[in-house]
Amino acid sequence: MTWWKKALYDTCSLITLDKLFLEQIELAEHFPITILALEESFLADQLRDDTAQRMRPRVTICSLPPPEDLARLLASPQLSKSLATIDTLIYATAVHGNFAVVTADKQLAKVVRLENIKVGNMAIILRELVSKKMLTVKSCERLLQGLASRKDFLLGISTPTWRDLQKYSFPDK
Repeated sequence: MTWWKKALYDTCSLITLDKLFLEQIELAEHFPITILALEESFLADQLRDDTAQRMRPRVTICSLPPPEDLARLLASPQLSKSLATIDTLIYATAVHGNFAVVTADKQLAKVVRLENIKVGNMAIILRELVSKKMLTVKSCERLLQGLASRKDFLLGISTPTWRDLQKYSFPDK
């Protein structure tokens, strides 16, 4: 089984996944029936209502660690003060439950990786889908460009290609 099927998804990854499913619903077959996310990702200041309505049926809510564990994990010296509150909760939940993490936040990815937990983002998943021949290069490029047209610059550029994705590194660059 691929790592992202049992991963905890951050809010930005839920948004990107929603956009990917809008572009190509067949992509859903490469993801579990429901993915793990925090209830906090569905707050109004995190997700637009239409995105939340589409994604909620695809999500299994993952519980936060018990308060004493949460307090201990949030006191970790690795956690940057600049991480958003939701990202610190994702970190604590991932470490407590030993969940891989799909995130768009490089700082969160780096601190999760320090815990020897698998971490990646939607671009890495798309590249893996192509390498496993679950998605064609042409479909992948269409998805990348569809995301860019929706102002989701997954690779950090406005006109992404397969070649860009092949060279892409996360979270180090």
